[in-house]
Amino acid sequence: MISFKVEKLSEMNDFLKEFMDYLHAQDVSDDVLFDSRLVSCELISNVLKHCHETAYFKGAVEGGEIVIGVSSKSQFCCSSRPSLPDVLSECGRGLYIVNEISGGNVSFEGNKIVVRLKV
Repeated sequence: MISFKVEKLSEMNDFLKEFMDYLHAQDVSDDVLFDSRLVSCELISNVLKHCHETAYFKGAVEGGEIVIGVSSKSQFCCSSRPSLPDVLSECGRGLYIVNEISGGNVSFEGNKIVVRLKV
């Protein structure tokens, strides 16, 4: 398992490199690596941009799935089944994309969002 906290968007890529290296060592395919990075970026940046708080990240490979969890100190106030946002909408696209990539395997647990991706 990899865990870290991101306080500024400019730090995110350095921390995610460690997670990508971990997944690569677990023989995760390039397509799933890409999806994992996209999901991680969306979730972390949502906390930083919308909650204006530190994002706490945990990621692991468990039982044929990549489990990505991101939390903040405040509670998430989003739907786990976001609808397709308007093309000109400034928000909502990220969680819609995450939901689609994960096949709807998104759960909210208080101040934490957890996404599971098939390996």
